[in-house]
Amino acid sequence: MLDAYKGGIEDQLVTFLKDPNTQGGKDQWFDFDNLNFKTGSAELTEESQAQVKNLVAILNAFPKTKIKIGGYTDAVGDPKANQKLSQQRAESVVSALTAAHVKPVQLLGAEGYGSEFAKAPADAPDEERRKDRRISVSVREK
Repeated sequence: MLDAYKGGIEDQLVTFLKDPNTQGGKDQWFDFDNLNFKTGSAELTEESQAQVKNLVAILNAFPKTKIKIGGYTDAVGDPKANQKLSQQRAESVVSALTAAHVKPVQLLGAEGYGSEFAKAPADAPDEERRKDRRISVSVREK
């Protein structure tokens, strides 16, 4: 039983993994919707633990699934610093999954993309830029 809501990342992942017509691959990304970090750091907030636990439960229920974690930032600030922070945040999620005993074979790594895929310009309102600050899960194999 997951502590999640209909339409959230957990629901999307389980639906995808159960569907025999879907395949994993580098283009299968799902954005966390309640995974946050302390400002300017790679430290997960306490509230984020629920989604980490849910992802652990999903990976345990689907032991053949292999994932990669991607980190993203908005376009504000130094691109190199953004890339570094996004890498650290993606690695932080992988570390949390490892600490929760996800099988290492299921974790194919972490990659920080910085602002490379940011859709909102640096001068856009924060509400728009917030969508670019995210962590995503890529289902590489199912």
